[in-house]
Amino acid sequence: MTEPGDKELLAEVARLREDVRQLREIVNVLVNVVMEEDLEEEDQEFPSYPGNENKFNIYN
Repeated sequence: MTEPGDKELLAEVARLREDVRQLREIVNVLVNVVMEEDLEEEDQEFPSYPGNENKFNIYN
């Protein structure tokens, strides 16, 4: 038989688990945003120059 205090503790544990799940989702979103920004910065380090797509036309 469970006591009233036990029910409150179980409900609190359930709320805390849900809070942790939501925080994990938030952290995942933030990590994805940071990774995307990092990839964009890497792309900017090596800009593409106009005409690069035609560089093989010389051999045609």
